[in-house]
Amino acid sequence: MSAVQGESPSSTRRGPLLRRALRGLGVTVRAVPFGVWFLGRVIAANWQVARDLLTPGLDTTPGIAAVPLRCRTRAELTLLANLVTLTPGTVTLEIGRQGHVIYVLDIYAPTTADGLREHIHATETRMLRMLRGTEPPPPPARGAARTSNPSGEGARP
Repeated sequence: MSAVQGESPSSTRRGPLLRRALRGLGVTVRAVPFGVWFLGRVIAANWQVARDLLTPGLDTTPGIAAVPLRCRTRAELTLLANLVTLTPGTVTLEIGRQGHVIYVLDIYAPTTADGLREHIHATETRMLRMLRGTEPPPPPARGAARTSNPSGEGARP
């Protein structure tokens, strides 16, 4: 490797290091509003679960949906799966073998699979915006994913 005239070899390595440091700083700065937003969702979900536990009867409408994803890396998939599971009332059941689909159980699911998918896509969109610093592409078409609901209402392909 030859250095540009007048520059030492160590100064030519500063460019990529500086870019990585600035990218990391950008993610950190974008993580603050994301964390506040996610904390609000966790508090709202906790309130819903607590209210359901303290009132007579159950107000649950469990549903499972396959949600097509825009995540590209294992880190993005892992973070999304953990964010889903950290929200009270939701659990990541499985990530598809190719990593393009996540299966989610929500005990307070909307009446349709599309409603549950929109909920997960909202989290994914904000997470990807935080990590990448750019607007992610629109969510993929829903394909042949299904939801299950004990009453059978709203279960659509």
